Amino acid sequence: MKNLFLLLCLLGVVGAAAQNKKQAIIEKRARELHRVMGLNDKEQWKTFMKENYSKAMLERQVISNVETTEQEHANPTTTAETTDKLEEKTKVFERLHRNFGSSKIKSLKTFDERIEMILESSSGLKGDFNITFESQAPYLINRIAIEINDR
Repeated sequence: MKNLFLLLCLLGVVGAAAQNKKQAIIEKRARELHRVMGLNDKEQWKTFMKENYSKAMLERQVISNVETTEQEHANPTTTAETTDKLEEKTKVFERLHRNFGSSKIKSLKTFDERIEMILESSSGLKGDFNITFESQAPYLINRIAIEINDR
């Protein structure tokens, strides 16, 4: 009975250590996303995406919901099927760079395979980034949803 108790304690410690390692990896990826957004270098953006996005994320079309006023409804837009998906994601990075290239991380919260990162630019523009990661190592980015609000 004592051995069983020790085994369960050991498994609990190993499980907690694995969870902490996972959280450290996904937090590092989120912080790296923020750092790379600050660069004005399309090749660095592409390198980041190739190294940190899951295969499914790289192959997925870009979908944007844009609202210009509170009265208008969001109009989802998708890229054409023949469009280079990495190039479309690079255009998204360009928009993120314009809006959040010099931003600060105001909050970073980890929830299992998801991180909520809140950025704020010097002009007061606020971005709520919900980043979802693969559930298995190496925990690549599987989805990014961004809600942008000005003060």
